[in-house]
Amino acid sequence: MTGERVIAIALAVAALVPLPSHSARLEVGYRPGAAADVQRLEARLGLTRVASIPQLRIDVVEADSADVAELRAAPAVAWTALDRRVQALEGPNDPFWPSQWSPVKTHAPAAWSRTTGDPATVVAVVDTGLDPFQPDLAGRLVPGYDFVDGDADPADDNGHGTAVAGVVAAAGDNRIGVAGYCWRCRVMPLKVLDADGGGFAADVARAVVWATDQGARVINASLGGPLEDASLAAAAQYAQDRGALLVAAAGNDSSSQLDYPAALPAVVSVGASNQADALYSFSNQGAAMAAPGENTTTALGGGYQQFLGTSSAAPVVSGIAGLLFSLVPGSTPAQVVSALEQSAVPIGGVTFGRVDAERALASLLPAPPAQGSGDQTAPGAAPSATLTRSGRIGAKGRTYSLATGAGRLVATLTVHGSAGRRTKLTLRHAGRVVATAGGVTRVRLRATVRRGRYRLVVSGPADASFVLKLRYPRERGAG
Repeated sequence: MTGERVIAIALAVAALVPLPSHSARLEVGYRPGAAADVQRLEARLGLTRVASIPQLRIDVVEADSADVAELRAAPAVAWTALDRRVQALEGPNDPFWPSQWSPVKTHAPAAWSRTTGDPATVVAVVDTGLDPFQPDLAGRLVPGYDFVDGDADPADDNGHGTAVAGVVAAAGDNRIGVAGYCWRCRVMPLKVLDADGGGFAADVARAVVWATDQGARVINASLGGPLEDASLAAAAQYAQDRGALLVAAAGNDSSSQLDYPAALPAVVSVGASNQADALYSFSNQGAAMAAPGENTTTALGGGYQQFLGTSSAAPVVSGIAGLLFSLVPGSTPAQVVSALEQSAVPIGGVTFGRVDAERALASLLPAPPAQGSGDQTAPGAAPSATLTRSGRIGAKGRTYSLATGAGRLVATLTVHGSAGRRTKLTLRHAGRVVATAGGVTRVRLRATVRRGRYRLVVSGPADASFVLKLRYPRERGAG
């Protein structure tokens, strides 16, 4: 009984003593012209000012938790936020990390500070299968299929698929092997190539459809051939129509023509670039983008290897696409492709440039509002609009009418079936030619436009098919 009374007395005393408040380091954004009011508020609340950025109308203060609510409610204060800690971006602890120049070149460590992937994001690897006992991949696979032997065991008897999968998603910071691009993404192994690395286009088409139906967000095809195949074209369109992003290697023929399926309009094509941001001489040109073509990655039997070629470059883009889908799960493939294209570092030989993981993630996220304003558009700049059109050029060509704001217009035309004949893009305004661009399989036109109506004309071989992607400043007031 005595012990119970002592506990009761102690609890009563504790109830009379105020608990210590916890202090927090806060960023305080104040409204225009309110600097003096904020200073008086900080003095009244007894806050300690740690730093000030007057150009941005921001004070950094130490505040007791009891004062935070009053601080936030003050009319002079626009917003408050915790002042978060940052640290130097160090590479993962995987033993082969020092040899991995590819993720460093594409600023993957900075991207990993935002996300290292999500197990809900599945990347299908359509290839020679995969070694399920590879320690950097084990435990992170979803069920796949072997389209060569017709069974559910897509074991790799060549090594190419295991290498591709490691570039995409080898576990990072686990003190073994290498770090892939999307550490926590899961891999769906689909075997379409035999032990000699050969296979049939129809099996690739079957695998693309299978991956799409099984929920893969990204499908990597580090394979190809010089001739277009009807089943493969249909499968690529099937994937695109159902929200799967198909990424393919451009080919290693030192050619200006892309291999298939990379040459298809529904596919993100990838060439191989070196440490100097130039295409390797073996890489086919004209791809949508480039990525580092040499990666240290996983090998059969638990080993590791250097992997060179456009087959090595494509999974870099697939891995970064996996990061994008992980960061913003509601993204559409079109939004992910746009983020990859807009953030690419310009280099020669490809349409958009060399992929950059950090910039792509930043491009996908919405821009923060300007201080003191809810408008997310920079003063004087028009929001952008996008347009995608496809079909056959026809005897009279194709003409598209645009109502634009002031800014930059970029048109990209991918052409198939031109038989080496040139295709042309022409931008007109008020009856005058503003800009022109021409090419055989890929045409890109850039122009600075003013507010007004423009006509974009596609001309070339009547029987050629095309896909036109257009980004331009939206006319203010337009829906």
